[in-house]
Amino acid sequence: MKCPGCEYELWNLKAGPCPECGRPFKPSDFDFLPNAVKFCCPHCSQAYYGTNENGQLEPDTFDCVSCGRHVTTDDMLLLPAEALGKRTPTKSINPWLDSNRKRRWFATIAAGFGQPGRLLEATPAIGSSSRATSYALLNFVMAGMFILVLMAVASLGGGMGGGGDFLLALLAVVLGPAVLMGVWTLVAHGILKLFKQPTPDGLGRTYQAIAFTSGAWLLALLPCFGWTFGFLAWSLCAPVAVYRAHKCKLWAAIVATGGPPMAVVLAVAGLYAWLIFGTVGMMQSMNVQQAWAAQSQLDFEVIMLTNELRDNVKAGTPPLHGASLLGQSSLTPYSAFAEANNFDVLIGTHRASQLDMMDPNRREAALRAITSTWPSDVTAHRIGRIIFTHHGIDPGDDPALWLLIELPNTPGDTIADAVHLDGASMFDVGTGAQFEIDQQNQLRAKAGLPPLPSFQTMTAGTGPWTAADGTPPPATPGVP
Repeated sequence: MKCPGCEYELWNLKAGPCPECGRPFKPSDFDFLPNAVKFCCPHCSQAYYGTNENGQLEPDTFDCVSCGRHVTTDDMLLLPAEALGKRTPTKSINPWLDSNRKRRWFATIAAGFGQPGRLLEATPAIGSSSRATSYALLNFVMAGMFILVLMAVASLGGGMGGGGDFLLALLAVVLGPAVLMGVWTLVAHGILKLFKQPTPDGLGRTYQAIAFTSGAWLLALLPCFGWTFGFLAWSLCAPVAVYRAHKCKLWAAIVATGGPPMAVVLAVAGLYAWLIFGTVGMMQSMNVQQAWAAQSQLDFEVIMLTNELRDNVKAGTPPLHGASLLGQSSLTPYSAFAEANNFDVLIGTHRASQLDMMDPNRREAALRAITSTWPSDVTAHRIGRIIFTHHGIDPGDDPALWLLIELPNTPGDTIADAVHLDGASMFDVGTGAQFEIDQQNQLRAKAGLPPLPSFQTMTAGTGPWTAADGTPPPATPGVP
């Protein structure tokens, strides 16, 4: 029978403070094997044996058969029974601290899952923190090895390069949980103090409780969301261990020790949900995009460009220059402007890719340098394969008005795509281009917009083109 604070032998001592560390103790605090301990009357040394399942006296108060004095369990002096030999009479002992025990790692994992409170009661408060650290690190290493093996398999197929990746993985899967455990300990202990709960053995005891229940982290070996299950199981076992270690209120142990990791799990689950529903929403949006673009030959990049332009026009904030739709906060890739023989087109003095990666203020300054010389009545301008014709269009205008034209981007192709406020259409740049432009100009005239220049003019340069570059729309049969 050892002091739970310092492991000092307490045999043949009266209940009271430990002679070594001063921690109070009494015989009823301990669990023993049945019939393994002699409970000796303090008046006449008459021996009794604990017979209940915890090796304690039953009943726990009676009159001594030898001297007749009334005694209780906590009055007794305890000695191990002679028949035990070298075996310990103590029922509860932390397996990890028993160097003579076989498979002690597995036994400690089982105890941490099944009886975390008893595991901590069998752990001395003094001198056990380093052993708790070694146990926790072994759990982290074993859980992390699974990830490292997967990375090694991936590297055989060229999925990973060099020992540097393995070192980073090792730091992530071992030091990551270790740092998390340290932060968790500090937060939990701080909350216990905030609630004015007893913590007689200090921060180290809280650390032991959390570390010795870290076997639950091995659930991280499960595929997909294994780390979540491991963290969740750990956060359920640790509060019980803290409760029994400090003898504090159960609700306080649950809030202090279980609350922070639960908050982390819920936050990560919320992030996953946001990503999943966001992806679903994006896919639905893409399906809508594909629906209106199904009759066209628009590339995915141009679809993304079109939707951003359409959103801006419908919001009443159309861009003066098409390159304003670029940027890291935008879904428009710079490849939307790519021509057949020029993937990264020149815009002013910068390449499209450079503008895409620029700081927003620098990008706008670069575009202002271009548009500062533009006249006020711009009707269209061109960037690479895209001719922007959205200038002057209001949200409530005819939905058949063109926002942009995508020129053929494959050598030999003669089909151009015109994107409307609410749809898209195609026309042949050889035979039908001018007819389509004339029809569009009649719609623009009805909306009070100046005419677009001829198709040859817009395909021969970059603009900007103004009303003076257009021609009045001729009368076209069938168009009111």
